[in-house]
Amino acid sequence: MAVQKVADVSSFRTSELNTRGSVPPAAVPGFRHFLGTPTPSQRFRAFGIDPLESPSHHAKLRGLMHRLSRRMDAAIKWPSHQVRSLEHWENPSIPSGYTYLLQFIAHDLVHSAIPLSVAGGLGRGTTNARRTPLRLETLYGSGPVGSPHIYALDAPNDDRRTKLRLGRMRWKENEPATGCPFRDIARTPAENVTGIDRSIKGVRVALTEALVADPRNDDHAVMSQLTALFALLHNGLIDLIRRQEDNAGPNDRFGAAYKRFLCAREALTAIYHNIIRKDLMRRVIHPAIYQAYSCPKPDFIDRPDPAEGLAIGDWEIPFEFSHGAFRFGHAMVRHEYRINDLSLHDLNNTLEKSSANDPLNMPLDETWMVQWSRFFEISGSKPNFSRRIGPYLSDGLGNDQIFPAFDDTERVGLLYRDLLGAGLAGMWSVDALIAEIGKRKPHLIATSRLLADRAYRIGMLREWLRAAPAYGTLSAADIETVSNDPPLPFFILFEAMQQPHSEGLHLGPLGSIIVSEVIFGVLACDPRLADGASLAERLASISREFYPANVLQEIPDISSMAQLVQFTTEIAELQQAVPAFL
Repeated sequence: MAVQKVADVSSFRTSELNTRGSVPPAAVPGFRHFLGTPTPSQRFRAFGIDPLESPSHHAKLRGLMHRLSRRMDAAIKWPSHQVRSLEHWENPSIPSGYTYLLQFIAHDLVHSAIPLSVAGGLGRGTTNARRTPLRLETLYGSGPVGSPHIYALDAPNDDRRTKLRLGRMRWKENEPATGCPFRDIARTPAENVTGIDRSIKGVRVALTEALVADPRNDDHAVMSQLTALFALLHNGLIDLIRRQEDNAGPNDRFGAAYKRFLCAREALTAIYHNIIRKDLMRRVIHPAIYQAYSCPKPDFIDRPDPAEGLAIGDWEIPFEFSHGAFRFGHAMVRHEYRINDLSLHDLNNTLEKSSANDPLNMPLDETWMVQWSRFFEISGSKPNFSRRIGPYLSDGLGNDQIFPAFDDTERVGLLYRDLLGAGLAGMWSVDALIAEIGKRKPHLIATSRLLADRAYRIGMLREWLRAAPAYGTLSAADIETVSNDPPLPFFILFEAMQQPHSEGLHLGPLGSIIVSEVIFGVLACDPRLADGASLAERLASISREFYPANVLQEIPDISSMAQLVQFTTEIAELQQAVPAFL
C-alpha cells in the first residue's frame, strides 16, 4: 500500500522516458500475474483497446484515468455508526496504526526504482528487487555486513554491529530528566558533490539522510516512527538474548554477535508473521475469505507450479496485488492524526515530515513522538481510526509537493498514479479475473452478487459513476467503458464500499481473495508454520538453531500490534518515557 514519494523522478515527463518496445507483461523481473498471464482477450481495456498492444492509445488512457480520479474526489456519503461520537467515515474496526503497518508490509514486498505510472510502461526501472518477501528486509537491509550504516557499534573499540541504529529526538524546550531520548530513526547530514547545502550556517544543520535500510520508511513521520518501533523491539531482543548467553566459549566475539543478531531477527520475523496472520488480516479481509485462508493449510489457487510449491528465492509478486488490490490502504489514510497528548497534525504536515522534505527540522521533535495508544487499541484507549475503504482518498494525498504532476494531464496526487499504473500493467480485467476465480472457487464468488451477477455489477458501477456529475466530467463513453471494464484498484475500493451491512469496514471478496492468496501464500512458505505451530513453538524452534537452551522463552504470545507495543514498552524500558510511548 505504499504512500511513496518520487521526488527523484518527479521532474520527468513520460515523453522523456524510453517506453518504446513495451515488454511482455510477464517479462518484468520480480513481477508476474495472478493466476497466470492473462491472454489478450482477458486483459484490461480502455474504450475497447488494450494499452499494451496500442501505446499510441496511452494519451486516451491517461485522460480517462485523470477523469476517473476526479470523480473519486467526491466524498462518500457513508451510513452512520451506532456510536454517535464516531464520524461516518471512520472505521472502528481498524485503528489507523494498521494503515501504516500495511505500508510497511508493502515496502517488505515491493521495491522498484521507478513507479510504473511515472515510467510510462513496463520495463527498465520497474523491476521488483524483493526476492525474500515478508522477511523484514525493509528493516534489516542486507544485515550488519551488507548494510553497516543502519547498525550501531556494540561497544567502544568493538566493531561488531548487532543493534539497529536509532537517533535522538529533538526537544523544542529543555529536555526533561526522564525518558529514553532515542525515539527517532537515525539521521545525518551529508556533503553533496553538487555543492548544495540545505543547512543554515551557524543556526541548524540539515539532516538530509535517513539511516534506514529502505528510504521509503522515512516517507513521513508516522512511517519513520513505526520503523523506530520495530528497531526498538529488535534491540530489546538483542539484550534479552545477550543476558542468557554463555560467553565462556571460544567463539564469543564475532561468531556470538552474529548468532545473536540472527536469532533476534528470526524472532522478530516470527512475531511479525503472527501479527499479520492473526491481527492485521483478520481486520482487513472479508470474514468468509479470512476463514478460508487463515487455517493451517489453505487451498491456494495462485501457484505457478502446484506440484513444486513456491520457492521463496524465485518469488515474484502479482501485478494484480501490487498495482491492484493492495492499493486499498491509500483509502484508509486520515486527513489528520492525534500523534500524542501534545499534538494534532494534519496529513499534509505529516507527509512533509521527512529528512528529504524537511531536513532543517530533523530529528523529529516531541510533538511527533507517536504515543502508540493513539494508533492501536491498548487497554481501552480511543485511537485515531482509519477511514472506511472506498473510492475516495484524503485531500492530503493530492499534495502537489509530495505527488507532483508528471505527464501532460498535469494531474497531481497519488490516486491518478494508482489508476494509471494499473492501466499500464497488462493486468487481468475484472470480468476475466472473476470468471477465472469462479472456475476454481465458485463458492467464494457466489457469496457476492456484485461478483456473481455481471449485469448487476455494471449497473451499480454505472449508477455510481453518473452520480456527482460536478466531479470528473465523465462522458457517456467514459462511464460505459469504466462500468464494463473498471481498473482493478478502483473496483477493489468500489467493492469494499458496496459490502452489505459493513460498507467500507473491510475488503470485499475479490480484493480479499487476491490479498489472501499473496500474504497467506508467503506465510505458508515458512516451514515453522507447519501444522499451525504456535508462536511459542516457533520461537523455541528458532532458539534451538542457535543455542542449547531456549533464550526466547521470555517472549509472550504476541498476536496483535497492541501486544507488540506493550512488550516493546517493557523490553525497551519505556514505561516512563516522555513524551509517553504507550
